[in-house]
Amino acid sequence: MARRLLVDAPVRSDIRLAFRSGVKSPGFVLTAVASIGLGIGASTAMFTLVDQVLLRALPVRNPRELVQVTFAGPRPGSNRGDDTELSYPMYAALRDGNEVFSGMFSRCGYAFQVGESVQPERVAGELVSGTYFPVLGVRPAAGRLLSEDDDRDPGGHAVAVLSHAFWTSRFGADSGAVGRSMAINGHPYTSSP
Repeated sequence: MARRLLVDAPVRSDIRLAFRSGVKSPGFVLTAVASIGLGIGASTAMFTLVDQVLLRALPVRNPRELVQVTFAGPRPGSNRGDDTELSYPMYAALRDGNEVFSGMFSRCGYAFQVGESVQPERVAGELVSGTYFPVLGVRPAAGRLLSEDDDRDPGGHAVAVLSHAFWTSRFGADSGAVGRSMAINGHPYTSSP
């Protein structure tokens, strides 16, 4: 028991000294607490980002089997992307001659102008092939997704698949948004969230 009191006595005196010093200079204490709080917040934010981007699997069927095929080399007339994307005809040739992959799809990031007003909303999205959703094994929350039939009739019935975030922000998560007509880049599309 006496040994315990000898160990605790210096700790108690250190705590009392720290408390008295803190009362004398509250600015320093606030700065130290704020610095520690910011450090913990920044560490938490970085871990959350790493966890979401690197550690968690994509919410698709067989995410570890996904492979991105890119193209390296000169391509006359190419002025889009980072010069690694395949053209749609090149993708179609690879898809039709595919004997390696269980499925293939094409995608390209694109900025769309959505709306019929004088000032349409600029929305980041993707142009995708009809095999995009079936290969990923993704099912719609509502409406329908693109299918291979959509690729067979170029310029046919134009469908826009809405992300959950866009459906929520633009349509207020209204279930009536399914099948609604909307203008994208000045052309009519049918929405499918």
